Amino acid sequence: MDKQQLREQLELLHAELAQVKSLDSTEAEMLQQLAGDIQDVLEREENQEQHYTGLGERLKEAVARLEASHPRATEAMRQVIDQLAYLGI
Repeated sequence: MDKQQLREQLELLHAELAQVKSLDSTEAEMLQQLAGDIQDVLEREENQEQHYTGLGERLKEAVARLEASHPRATEAMRQVIDQLAYLGI
């Protein structure tokens, strides 16, 4: 896996987050922040490891909170977490 594959997974995750419905206000705020963080990474011409700092941890928190109610979104989050770990980020 390389950073291009990570970028593709982030694009898929961003699209999946846009489709998540029926959230309470805390969950909605958390996913809105995640979507914004992902969009920031995707808009960069060149991504460095520091651009991903904290993203993996925020994704893990979101997975723990949304796992039962939104399994598709959390599966996409897990894939990004795995890719970040593979890249040593």
